[in-house]
Amino acid sequence: MISVLCDGPFFDGAYTHLLEARSGCDIPLLCKEFVIDECQLDAAQAYGASAVLLIVRCLQPQELSTFISASVARGLLPLVEVFNPHEAQQALDAGATCIGVNARDLNTLKMNSANAAAIVDSLPPSITAMHLSGVKTPADVRKVAQGRSDAALIGEVLMREDHPLPLLTQLVAATEPNSP
Repeated sequence: MISVLCDGPFFDGAYTHLLEARSGCDIPLLCKEFVIDECQLDAAQAYGASAVLLIVRCLQPQELSTFISASVARGLLPLVEVFNPHEAQQALDAGATCIGVNARDLNTLKMNSANAAAIVDSLPPSITAMHLSGVKTPADVRKVAQGRSDAALIGEVLMREDHPLPLLTQLVAATEPNSP
């Protein structure tokens, strides 16, 4: 899946970036936005997203449940982002089936990959579990792959590369069993 920044005020993103990405590939696209209104789900769907990010700390528990159902009704996979065990439980209680654990605390922007790994490991096996943020090297990918994570979000490190393909190739190779 390709994560596409759609938030304008904080990340200089736009929903039109989804159209650009969709015109260049058939890979599922994640609308990465601070979703607080159902009209954003409509926009994600209209611009070609396959999935939408729902951040637990941005929503009340009932809103989260509503947005999960509304996403599914629109054919969008709701990726529910959490940071701590309490948020993970809120996501589970709201019916999330795909949970991403952010290694970056959105309040302080400090990274804690060990915390993220522990929360990912605690998720039920029926949940698709993702490690979000802090994955920068092939060694990081191998470490995440050794745990419970089904996937990892790799973004910032690739965005900072003038030519990201060599690094992306190394990161993908690190997912293979017995990679160096």
